[in-house]
Amino acid sequence: MSDLLSELDVLALDCQAGGATPAHGDLLEIGWTVCGVAAQGAVESRWVVPRTKRRVPRAVRELTGWSEACIAEAIEERTAWAQVREQVQRIRERWAAASVPTVIHFARFELTFLRDLHERLGDGEEFPFDAICLHAVAARLFPDLPRRNIRALAGYLGHSPELLRRSAGHVEATAFIWRALLPNLEQAGVRSWSELKRWLEEPAPSAKRGRRVYPLALERRRSLPDGPGVYRFLRRNGDIMYVGKATSLKKRVAGHFKARGPATERGLELLTQVHDIACTETASLLEAALLESDEIKRIDPPYNVQLRTGDRSAWFAARDLSEAVPAPDAAHPIGPLPSQRALSGLAALIALAEGAAPSPRVLSAALAVPGAFTPELALFLEGWRGFAAEHLTSPEPSASRRVQDASRALWLLRGRTELDASREDAAPDEWDLERVRRRLERTLVGAGLLVRRTRWLCLLADASVVFREPAMSHARALLIEAGTIVEQLDLDAVAFGAALPARRPRSWRKRQSVFDAAVYDRMRVLLTELRRVQDDGGEVLLRVAGHTFFPDPLRAGMREV
Repeated sequence: MSDLLSELDVLALDCQAGGATPAHGDLLEIGWTVCGVAAQGAVESRWVVPRTKRRVPRAVRELTGWSEACIAEAIEERTAWAQVREQVQRIRERWAAASVPTVIHFARFELTFLRDLHERLGDGEEFPFDAICLHAVAARLFPDLPRRNIRALAGYLGHSPELLRRSAGHVEATAFIWRALLPNLEQAGVRSWSELKRWLEEPAPSAKRGRRVYPLALERRRSLPDGPGVYRFLRRNGDIMYVGKATSLKKRVAGHFKARGPATERGLELLTQVHDIACTETASLLEAALLESDEIKRIDPPYNVQLRTGDRSAWFAARDLSEAVPAPDAAHPIGPLPSQRALSGLAALIALAEGAAPSPRVLSAALAVPGAFTPELALFLEGWRGFAAEHLTSPEPSASRRVQDASRALWLLRGRTELDASREDAAPDEWDLERVRRRLERTLVGAGLLVRRTRWLCLLADASVVFREPAMSHARALLIEAGTIVEQLDLDAVAFGAALPARRPRSWRKRQSVFDAAVYDRMRVLLTELRRVQDDGGEVLLRVAGHTFFPDPLRAGMREV
């Protein structure tokens, strides 16, 4: 076989493991395929039975999708190694060398596991892989790219990489990257495998740290409208990767590409792939927020975290909060709620207020932490007594009523500061009285807010909503049926909304029955945006079944949500 890159078949490989080296984690999965310039073979991947009993870290499980259930379909290391060697042998029959040309995205990681397999299972043969690191190739070809990990680079070149780190997806991406880099290598004067290896051995040009250079042209970003709307980040192949809303499309998008300052790895990975932007202008920021929610449901962009549907549903809780179901009925009238366990914290607080024993399950729910991270019982009880003495002082005989009254009072006093999750670790390493009290207060405010919101969400699901944001010269009306916006109108003033036709009233149960995850998110976003309009000095009018709620009374009524 010629070693010209234009004629060469190479082996693309990927490994996933429970640690950075065989000394720190076991091989979990291996994948491979053969690819040339014009064609690619079938992608093969295998779960591998872990060699030891070492724990697979939670982060690895989340990134790779690995769980103990995968072992049922896994094969032994020796079998996996033999199957890879069979593929190597087929390439070797056309390649006049003991080791075959192999491309790996970040070869330093994979090679440690491949060499370990070879040393233990190779039967004395020469190491079969002549490996090239594609990350190193890309670093020379594209020195200005913000990120060159496998997803960023594959997306930049026009592939649709998976976010889940599975070997099959990574092999597919590796093969695509290899073929996409060949024209760039030819332009750099690299035409053969041997030339490529010599080129990589040469000293790399010194990289100067400066402003980040993004693939999307600055002129394109500057050409965006300076008004509200929804924007979509597109890959070279047209994939929509991310959907966002903005008061000013130009300024919001420019904020993503700010050259200096803090940026997350995920954010830089996304921006490395952005080839173009598609925008939809809206008449208001409120309508942009609603469109964003619906577009995320429709498109399911990989880099959006919030508002994706997934396998979510709307839920309805029993009166005693003991359970929740995905459809309302006489026994489960509290809802809609965002998750099955949305009120478990509230149920725990009520149980404690009734004098229930603070079991590990109750402590876990009341503090919103995993059971393994709850504080010592004595410390919790001291914190609970202080919490109850401060907040649960209502003369109501019902513990449930006392807890919900306290939730409303604390929300009105402190507002969203008690819901700022960034102020707390999901699983604290250390506890003190202040932290116990703070976690209990967050549970009290957050869960009580969800209950109070249920009524407003159901009201909005069949209503006419009229609003005017401070910057708007006229009012907008949204006519909503069964949680769906069926018409949008311009009105000269918010007060004119009182003349909109009355809608036929529907029973509360029928209002609840329209909620799924998409309707829940749409109505929750609408409620949040209406509060924002009020807070910013705008006006809101609500018309429900012939009843009109004018701006001032409505503002007072919505304070608790």
